[in-house]
Amino acid sequence: MKRFLILVFCAAFLLSAVVFASTDEKKTIYLTFDDGPTHNTPAILDTLKKYNAKATFFVLNDRITENPDLIKQIVAEGHAVGLHGSSHDVNTIYATASKPLEEMNEANETLYNTLGFKTKLVRTPYGSYPYMNLEQYKILKGANYNLWDWTVDPRDGVGAPAISTMLERIKGDLKGNENPIVLLHDKKSTANNLDAILSYFVSKGYSFALIDESMDPVNFMELYGPARKK
Repeated sequence: MKRFLILVFCAAFLLSAVVFASTDEKKTIYLTFDDGPTHNTPAILDTLKKYNAKATFFVLNDRITENPDLIKQIVAEGHAVGLHGSSHDVNTIYATASKPLEEMNEANETLYNTLGFKTKLVRTPYGSYPYMNLEQYKILKGANYNLWDWTVDPRDGVGAPAISTMLERIKGDLKGNENPIVLLHDKKSTANNLDAILSYFVSKGYSFALIDESMDPVNFMELYGPARKK
């Protein structure tokens, strides 16, 4: 009888361990930062390092030129780099069919001159839709660029929202979100709030990963725009 009870206890323990492992499985989240590098980048990098979190930085052409040491630090610390164009002006970058490609090529050339490599990762200002049209999108794709937008937006790009507001927006966007790609900005208020944001993600069981060139892009043009697969 005693041996039987021991076997039952062991079986129950093993079952509970399997259940716990399945429910405690790590979830992946992708952190992205737009508009850098800037003088706020070091603080962002310090917080990322604290949480052993990796992120993808979508950088602007002139800011690569102005801050070569920062773009080198981003890469040296294991983060990924994508392109965000040159003008960051909706009336400029979407003015002609070829202008988005021209801006990304310009930024890519600057990246190559600074770091010695180019990237296929791009994020167009304000997202790939509705400002970008289908012709511009096809031209960028035809040049072998991978366009990435986001699925979690605390809307830190406008003003300086309080951390409580940012977290409420994040929580709302995470509901039912199987592919969380977080849009953040390289600015002081975001740098100040980043510790609390990363702490929240960790508390919810997320692990951080980089966007890489082998992944299928997630963008508004294919989710909601004319390139959407029927």
